[in-house]
Parts: sequence; structure tokens; C-alpha cells
Amino acid sequence: MALSKSAILAADDKKMVDHEVPEWGGSVKLRVMTGTERDRFESEFVGGNKSVEMVRAKLVAKCLCDDEGKRLFTEQEIPELGEKSAAVLDRLFAECMKLNRFSKSDVDDLAKNS
Repeated sequence: MALSKSAILAADDKKMVDHEVPEWGGSVKLRVMTGTERDRFESEFVGGNKSVEMVRAKLVAKCLCDDEGKRLFTEQEIPELGEKSAAVLDRLFAECMKLNRFSKSDVDDLAKNS
């Protein structure tokens, strides 16, 4: 039997995972972005003379969340998050990429179009 629209919209498909960050003294929760959030994230790096500046902080900020799945950082706070350790941000970025199923070709396409 095919799913109804209401069943699809009611499904809890936003996976969250805990990720240990010893440098910060504990663990953080990361979540899958919504389809709209991912489209907006990708559109920031496509076409024109777009910069990949703060790409790690931008993706991590979209995925860091509380226990209810609400984002911890606003768009305005991304530069502040970007001042954290590059090593930590890189690990979290990699986990966010995996969690959101970004492929190598997705990343290559973004880089090529920036």
C-alpha cells in the first residue's frame, strides 16, 4: 500500500547523531538538514563569483542541534563558530557531509560552480 501525503509529512525522518568532541569537553548532536536547508546551502556556492569562505562553519552550524533538533547557531553566529579549531570543524564537517549524504561528486560540483 502506498503512503498517503499525511503519512509522509508525519514521518520522523530527521536523523540525529551524537559526536564526541574532546576538545570542547563533551559531545554534540548533529542532525540531518531538511531538503530546503540543503538546497539553500548548496545555492550559496553555485554560480557567479561565490566564495567557499566559512563553508565548514556554515554546514556545521546548520547541523549542530539541541536534543529536540533545533539549531544551536543562527546565521549571524556562523562567523563566531568559524573561529573554533579548524581540526574540530573539519571533523564535524566530515560527519555532517556523511550524515547528509553529500557525495564526492556533490562537493566537486559545488567547487566547480563556485
